[in-house]
Amino acid sequence: MMHWQIRQRTKSFARREPPLIRQQTRVSEAVLLAAEVRYEAGATLGEIAADLDVSRQRLAALLRARGVRLRRATPSACDVDEMVRRYAAGESLERVGTNLGFSAGTVRRYLLGRGVATRDAHGRPR
Repeated sequence: MMHWQIRQRTKSFARREPPLIRQQTRVSEAVLLAAEVRYEAGATLGEIAADLDVSRQRLAALLRARGVRLRRATPSACDVDEMVRRYAAGESLERVGTNLGFSAGTVRRYLLGRGVATRDAHGRPR
């Protein structure tokens, strides 16, 4: 009796369809150039990716491969070294950030992470 119930139960399960595998959309150089121009003009990765029918992550990787610096990216070790050098030379947090493409708060956070003592608003050591 038990075997009959097992056979009946397995028959009732619907067959699962295999998952659809989606082919990656090819992105030509001309389209990437247009995407780069739009990104530099201020459009977000999500907006551009939706128009191109690619994922935001893939678009970011394609733009990085072209040498485009993405907004809100983490500073590299070289960037932080440059922050330390410029700040030690007397530049303000705001000026260092503007020159390197980061906010003053980001510059401050990475300087403090390196153990650099910050100055007050008048340039005096704290």
